[in-house]
Amino acid sequence: MKYILSVDNGLTTTKAVVFTLDGKEIASSLTNTVVESIGSHAEIDMELQWRNTARVIKESIEKGKINPEDIIGVGNTGHGAGLYCIDGNGDPVRKAISSMDARALGLLNEWEKEGKGTYDRLYQNLWSGQAIPILGWLKRYEEKSYNKINKIFMVKDWIIYRLTGEAGMEYTDASNSGLVNPVTKEIDSEILKLYGLEEMLGGIPPLRKTTDIAGYVTEEASKITGLKVGTPVMGGVFDVIACALGSGVHDTDKYSLIAGTWNINTGIKDQLIHSGETIKCSLYMDVKKFIYVESSATSSVNLEWFVTNIIKGFGGGDLPKGQIYKMIDEGVGNIHPEDSDIIYTPFLYKSHLSQNLDASFIGIRAEHGIFNLLRAVFEGVVFAHLKHIEILRGADIVRKKAVLSGGASNSNVWCQMFADILNMEIMTTQASQEGALGTAICTAVALGEYKDIKEAANAMVKDGIKFHPNAAMHRVYMKKYEEFSRIIDMFRNKKERV
Repeated sequence: MKYILSVDNGLTTTKAVVFTLDGKEIASSLTNTVVESIGSHAEIDMELQWRNTARVIKESIEKGKINPEDIIGVGNTGHGAGLYCIDGNGDPVRKAISSMDARALGLLNEWEKEGKGTYDRLYQNLWSGQAIPILGWLKRYEEKSYNKINKIFMVKDWIIYRLTGEAGMEYTDASNSGLVNPVTKEIDSEILKLYGLEEMLGGIPPLRKTTDIAGYVTEEASKITGLKVGTPVMGGVFDVIACALGSGVHDTDKYSLIAGTWNINTGIKDQLIHSGETIKCSLYMDVKKFIYVESSATSSVNLEWFVTNIIKGFGGGDLPKGQIYKMIDEGVGNIHPEDSDIIYTPFLYKSHLSQNLDASFIGIRAEHGIFNLLRAVFEGVVFAHLKHIEILRGADIVRKKAVLSGGASNSNVWCQMFADILNMEIMTTQASQEGALGTAICTAVALGEYKDIKEAANAMVKDGIKFHPNAAMHRVYMKKYEEFSRIIDMFRNKKERV
């Protein structure tokens, strides 16, 4: 039997999943990703991240009772953007700065006032969680750290480096991070020069494709992970693309919606377009097509926050999470949308949808209970997804159906809400780990087990449930959406806080 092991370093969880070549999940292990959030800063201990990754790899192999000799390749994905830096000895320069970090917002505002921009060259504007703003912040405020940098990585590049000892950066992640010109498909040295970071050109490791072999598991990595020495490790893929592939989205007919820590809405196109100031354009995994992304950290992370800080914070901690989520689904499903008019704004983290408004419940009255609040959370998350989709539609990235993945896809109540609010068919898959499955698809192609991505995805992705929109419910939700939009607009003209 042949197996593929996928590593997925998300901002919520760090996981390893073992698949067969037909996409069947054999075993998995996960642990929480430890993100240290203080104010606008969100950092990750790089060594701890590596140790946790190695542990879940080993646990997944042991759980599946798998002979490491039968694992024919390792694929990696992880949260996009952020910055992981190593020095000349290969050691972390400092804690990684994650994509949820907003410390560079002030610097971005300063650059904007100076007339500096990237859109004409990168087909996207910079945002605070990308490499260039973070490097600019480090150069100004942590010069000692900046001067120690020998190589910069995204999270999966860091893990691949620890597995293989080979430094590299994969095209989709580098493009998403604003480092690659999508026309030339090369590192854009002019952008680095524009922001006074030209000396960092030598710190960007060689580019590689998703389906390249990045290296082979070293003896040192073998001891801690349980993988066989010499097992090939693929170049990896940006998690947004991995989730799309693991959902069966590899063409231009469907949106891929990810409802996890981030609210991610994507569409693939064959050509470059000027798509709008907030849409991010990245190279697709074949480095020929392009994926357009509208996103912010406004999705099911809001429910996770509610469960952790309110339900568990007040006596629900003894219940298994699965039971808690089942109770939430039943409670929310028993309330008709017309009977609960609380509006929730899902802005626990900074979002370009409303930079001046934080997460809020608006319209709570004495008759409301916890499930009214939770229904408002569900609705507010989907309203935020609709905001992003409206931006995609405005750029002529229009789809009539979508595949939903991430935490929200595990709730039939929430999935139906997506269908009703977005007024489109919503599909799910049988996969519980879409990002890991998408990574396995890329790995299988890289190893020559399938001729291309389409063949691999058709063989490995299994359809789940389809949810069809209810026209009457859509009208009810649109009245709420108007109020949601009105509240956001009230804060739009306030002075931005940094």
